[in-house]
Amino acid sequence: MNAKNSKYVIDHAIVTIVGIMAVLALALMVCGCGFDKASTGGGMTVHNNFVTPPLTQDSLREVAARRLGETAQVRSAILSGDTNSLDISIAVDRPATCEDGSVEATMSSLSRKVMPTLFEYPEVSSVSMTMYGVTQGAKSDEIASKVFVNRVTAQDVDWSMFGPMTMSSMVTEYYIHPKILENSNATSGGSGGMHN
Repeated sequence: MNAKNSKYVIDHAIVTIVGIMAVLALALMVCGCGFDKASTGGGMTVHNNFVTPPLTQDSLREVAARRLGETAQVRSAILSGDTNSLDISIAVDRPATCEDGSVEATMSSLSRKVMPTLFEYPEVSSVSMTMYGVTQGAKSDEIASKVFVNRVTAQDVDWSMFGPMTMSSMVTEYYIHPKILENSNATSGGSGGMHN
Protein backbone atom coordinates (compact mmCIF):
# COMPACT_ATOMS: atom_id res chain seq x y z
CA MET A 1 0.00 0.00 0.00
CA ASN A 2 1.50 3.33 -1.01
CA ALA A 3 1.25 6.66 0.85
CA LYS A 4 -1.62 7.91 -1.33
CA ASN A 5 -3.75 4.79 -0.65
CA SER A 6 -3.03 4.84 3.07
CA LYS A 7 -4.08 8.52 3.31
CA TYR A 8 -7.31 7.59 1.51
CA VAL A 9 -7.97 4.72 3.98
CA ILE A 10 -7.34 6.98 6.99
CA ASP A 11 -9.52 9.78 5.60
CA HIS A 12 -12.29 7.30 4.82
CA ALA A 13 -12.09 5.84 8.36
CA ILE A 14 -12.33 9.30 9.94
CA VAL A 15 -15.36 10.23 7.79
CA THR A 16 -17.02 6.91 8.72
CA ILE A 17 -16.42 7.41 12.45
CA VAL A 18 -17.72 11.00 12.36
CA GLY A 19 -20.77 9.79 10.43
CA ILE A 20 -21.49 7.07 12.99
CA MET A 21 -21.18 9.57 15.83
CA ALA A 22 -23.58 11.95 14.08
CA VAL A 23 -26.13 9.17 13.56
CA LEU A 24 -25.88 8.17 17.25
CA ALA A 25 -26.31 11.78 18.37
CA LEU A 26 -29.35 12.14 16.11
CA ALA A 27 -30.81 8.89 17.45
CA LEU A 28 -30.36 10.10 21.04
CA MET A 29 -32.10 13.39 20.25
CA VAL A 30 -34.98 11.67 18.45
CA CYS A 31 -35.64 9.27 21.33
CA GLY A 32 -35.57 12.15 23.80
CA CYS A 33 -32.32 11.21 25.51
CA GLY A 34 -31.01 14.68 26.27
CA PHE A 35 -28.74 15.76 29.06
CA ASP A 36 -31.55 16.44 31.50
CA LYS A 37 -33.27 13.82 33.55
CA ALA A 38 -36.74 12.81 32.49
CA SER A 39 -39.09 9.89 32.70
CA THR A 40 -39.65 7.84 29.57
CA GLY A 41 -43.14 6.87 30.71
CA GLY A 42 -42.27 3.17 30.85
CA GLY A 43 -40.74 3.31 34.27
CA MET A 44 -37.29 4.03 32.85
CA THR A 45 -35.47 7.23 33.79
CA VAL A 46 -33.06 9.04 31.47
CA HIS A 47 -30.30 10.99 33.17
CA ASN A 48 -27.26 12.40 31.35
CA ASN A 49 -27.92 10.10 28.37
CA PHE A 50 -28.03 6.95 30.49
CA VAL A 51 -31.26 5.04 30.88
CA THR A 52 -31.74 3.68 34.38
CA PRO A 53 -34.14 0.84 35.01
CA PRO A 54 -37.21 1.43 37.15
CA LEU A 55 -36.58 1.48 40.86
CA THR A 56 -37.62 -1.85 42.35
CA GLN A 57 -37.04 -3.46 45.72
CA ASP A 58 -34.08 -5.40 44.30
CA SER A 59 -32.54 -2.49 42.40
CA LEU A 60 -32.91 -0.25 45.49
CA ARG A 61 -30.91 -2.70 47.59
CA GLU A 62 -28.26 -2.89 44.84
CA VAL A 63 -28.05 0.92 44.60
CA ALA A 64 -27.76 1.24 48.39
CA ALA A 65 -25.09 -1.47 48.65
CA ARG A 66 -23.12 -0.08 45.70
CA ARG A 67 -23.26 3.56 46.89
CA LEU A 68 -22.49 2.72 50.52
CA GLY A 69 -19.81 0.17 49.64
CA GLU A 70 -17.87 -1.25 52.55
CA THR A 71 -18.80 1.70 54.80
CA ALA A 72 -21.94 0.16 56.26
CA GLN A 73 -23.79 -3.12 56.28
CA VAL A 74 -27.20 -2.56 54.66
CA ARG A 75 -29.80 -4.06 56.96
CA SER A 76 -32.78 -3.28 54.75
CA ALA A 77 -33.82 -1.16 51.79
CA ILE A 78 -37.59 -0.73 51.48
CA LEU A 79 -39.77 0.92 48.85
CA SER A 80 -43.30 1.96 49.76
CA GLY A 81 -45.99 4.08 48.17
CA ASP A 82 -47.22 3.98 44.60
CA THR A 83 -45.22 4.15 41.35
CA ASN A 84 -45.52 7.95 41.13
CA SER A 85 -44.64 8.69 44.78
CA LEU A 86 -42.10 6.33 46.29
CA ASP A 87 -40.87 6.54 49.86
CA ILE A 88 -37.52 4.90 50.50
CA SER A 89 -36.24 3.66 53.83
CA ILE A 90 -32.68 2.37 54.16
CA ALA A 91 -31.43 0.86 57.39
CA VAL A 92 -27.80 0.13 58.22
CA ASP A 93 -25.99 -1.34 61.18
CA ARG A 94 -23.63 0.97 62.98
CA PRO A 95 -20.09 0.12 61.91
CA ALA A 96 -18.17 -1.55 64.74
CA THR A 97 -15.44 1.10 64.55
CA CYS A 98 -17.88 4.04 64.70
CA GLU A 99 -17.39 5.75 68.06
CA ASP A 100 -20.13 7.94 69.56
CA GLY A 101 -18.26 11.07 68.47
CA SER A 102 -18.27 9.80 64.86
CA VAL A 103 -21.94 8.83 64.52
CA GLU A 104 -22.97 12.20 63.04
CA ALA A 105 -20.06 12.24 60.58
CA THR A 106 -20.83 8.66 59.56
CA MET A 107 -24.54 9.42 59.09
CA SER A 108 -23.83 12.51 57.01
CA SER A 109 -21.39 10.55 54.85
CA LEU A 110 -23.81 7.65 54.33
CA SER A 111 -26.69 10.00 53.54
CA ARG A 112 -24.60 12.05 51.13
CA LYS A 113 -23.50 8.89 49.32
CA VAL A 114 -26.99 7.53 48.64
CA MET A 115 -29.64 10.27 48.85
CA PRO A 116 -28.65 12.42 45.85
CA THR A 117 -28.60 9.32 43.63
CA LEU A 118 -32.06 8.24 44.77
CA PHE A 119 -33.53 11.72 44.29
CA GLU A 120 -32.47 11.55 40.62
CA TYR A 121 -35.50 9.28 40.19
CA PRO A 122 -38.45 11.65 39.70
CA GLU A 123 -40.84 9.20 41.37
CA VAL A 124 -38.94 9.29 44.70
CA SER A 125 -40.73 11.57 47.15
CA SER A 126 -38.68 10.87 50.31
CA VAL A 127 -35.63 9.00 51.57
CA SER A 128 -34.81 8.04 55.14
CA MET A 129 -31.55 6.60 56.40
CA THR A 130 -31.54 4.88 59.78
CA MET A 131 -28.49 3.62 61.64
CA TYR A 132 -29.07 0.95 64.28
CA GLY A 133 -26.85 0.25 67.26
CA VAL A 134 -26.67 2.73 70.14
CA THR A 135 -23.65 1.05 71.74
CA GLN A 136 -20.46 0.84 69.70
CA GLY A 137 -19.65 -2.70 68.63
CA ALA A 138 -23.02 -4.13 69.76
CA LYS A 139 -25.69 -4.79 67.16
CA SER A 140 -29.20 -3.91 68.29
CA ASP A 141 -32.60 -2.78 67.04
CA GLU A 142 -32.27 0.52 68.89
CA ILE A 143 -31.99 3.56 66.60
CA ALA A 144 -28.66 5.36 66.88
CA SER A 145 -29.43 8.05 64.32
CA LYS A 146 -31.96 8.81 61.58
CA VAL A 147 -32.04 11.27 58.69
CA PHE A 148 -35.23 11.93 56.69
CA VAL A 149 -35.37 14.11 53.57
CA ASN A 150 -38.43 14.76 51.43
CA ARG A 151 -38.26 15.91 47.80
CA VAL A 152 -39.10 19.54 48.62
CA THR A 153 -36.20 19.74 51.07
CA ALA A 154 -33.86 17.76 48.78
CA GLN A 155 -34.29 20.33 46.01
CA ASP A 156 -32.62 22.93 48.26
CA VAL A 157 -29.82 20.72 49.59
CA ASP A 158 -26.29 21.43 48.40
CA TRP A 159 -24.99 17.89 48.80
CA SER A 160 -21.36 19.05 48.53
CA MET A 161 -21.90 21.03 51.75
CA PHE A 162 -23.78 18.21 53.51
CA GLY A 163 -21.75 17.20 56.57
CA PRO A 164 -21.97 16.64 60.32
CA MET A 165 -22.02 20.38 61.08
CA THR A 166 -24.72 21.22 58.50
CA MET A 167 -26.79 18.04 58.26
CA SER A 168 -29.42 18.79 60.90
CA SER A 169 -30.29 22.13 59.27
CA MET A 170 -30.41 20.68 55.73
CA VAL A 171 -32.79 17.76 56.28
CA THR A 172 -36.53 17.47 56.91
CA GLU A 173 -36.07 15.48 60.14
CA TYR A 174 -33.01 14.46 62.12
CA TYR A 175 -32.59 12.27 65.21
CA ILE A 176 -29.61 11.13 67.24
CA HIS A 177 -30.00 8.94 70.31
CA PRO A 178 -29.58 11.00 73.52
CA LYS A 179 -26.99 8.57 74.90
CA ILE A 180 -24.81 9.00 71.80
CA LEU A 181 -25.22 12.76 71.93
CA GLU A 182 -24.33 12.84 75.61
CA ASN A 183 -21.24 10.66 75.12
CA SER A 184 -20.22 12.64 72.05
CA ASN A 185 -20.55 15.96 73.89
CA ALA A 186 -18.61 14.61 76.88
CA THR A 187 -15.65 13.57 74.74
CA SER A 188 -15.66 16.54 72.33
CA GLY A 189 -16.64 19.35 74.67
CA GLY A 190 -20.02 19.90 73.03
CA SER A 191 -21.32 19.82 69.50
CA GLY A 192 -22.28 23.45 69.12
CA GLY A 193 -26.03 22.88 68.95
CA MET A 194 -26.22 20.81 65.76
CA HIS A 195 -29.35 18.93 66.81
CA ASN A 196 -33.04 19.53 66.27
